Amino acid sequence: MSIAEEYFKAGRIASEIRKKVKSSLSVGSRLVEIAEMVEQNIVRRGAQPAFPCNICINSVAAHYTPLLQDALQVKDGDVVKVDFGVHISGYIVDTAITISFNVKYDAMVRAAEIMLQEALNMIKAGVRAGEVGKVIHAAAQRLGFKPILNLSGHAVAPYLVHAGLSIPNTYTAGTPELKVGHVYAIEPFATTPKGAGIVVNGPVINIFSLVARKPVGDSTLNRFVDELWSRFRTLPFTYRQIKDLGDQSWLERAVKSLIQKRVLRGYPVLVEAQNEFVAQAEHTITPVENGAIVLTE
Repeated sequence: MSIAEEYFKAGRIASEIRKKVKSSLSVGSRLVEIAEMVEQNIVRRGAQPAFPCNICINSVAAHYTPLLQDALQVKDGDVVKVDFGVHISGYIVDTAITISFNVKYDAMVRAAEIMLQEALNMIKAGVRAGEVGKVIHAAAQRLGFKPILNLSGHAVAPYLVHAGLSIPNTYTAGTPELKVGHVYAIEPFATTPKGAGIVVNGPVINIFSLVARKPVGDSTLNRFVDELWSRFRTLPFTYRQIKDLGDQSWLERAVKSLIQKRVLRGYPVLVEAQNEFVAQAEHTITPVENGAIVLTE
């Protein structure tokens, strides 16, 4: 069973942009400029962002994307995770890198990369998801770090970044096998020995997605939902991507109302529970009989 050619095209675009991020990111970079550079480069290459570019600093592990007016900048001493997705006609790849501006955490960043590489080395068709987690956890321990246990890799499917199956970052019994013709994101996170090894919800929610298309008794909100479906379907989005649909205060009220009506869901920022720094590495792969094709390498 083969996978759609769009996955390979999206993977090549993601690989090019990974390199651009590495060469562009520096102390003083504004987060909003980094995010828009990533997203604009995706579009320029004939694809679309699969979700808003996440730029997570230090103890923030996932789900932070900047607003238009965001003043945050990369500082000397930061550990910066850039996580982005590319889709072509709904066929998604997902990838992430961590860049350290703090020598204290260089080894942790390298550990996340090794955790990923050792997982990629053992994946082939028929390997169980939990066995991938076993390898990731063992690599983290050997290198003197902890995996984040309540974050995981995941299956990818058309218009679904997280398509049901999870690929844990620790051993888990009874998990399904990885299959030929399917696509998966392998996504280890590492934290320090002092870390809790889990993440908790932070106070910021800047990323949303549609979970239902249903009338809500308000024609303006119904049109808003129709426009969100037209642009994103079930894929996540942020305020930056819908700035043409209303001013920020109206958008915030509309989004809040639709979350209350269970038409939208929000994704809270995820923070290491002990506020320890976190590193991340991620590639999207498809298993074959004797290994795995890394689509985003």
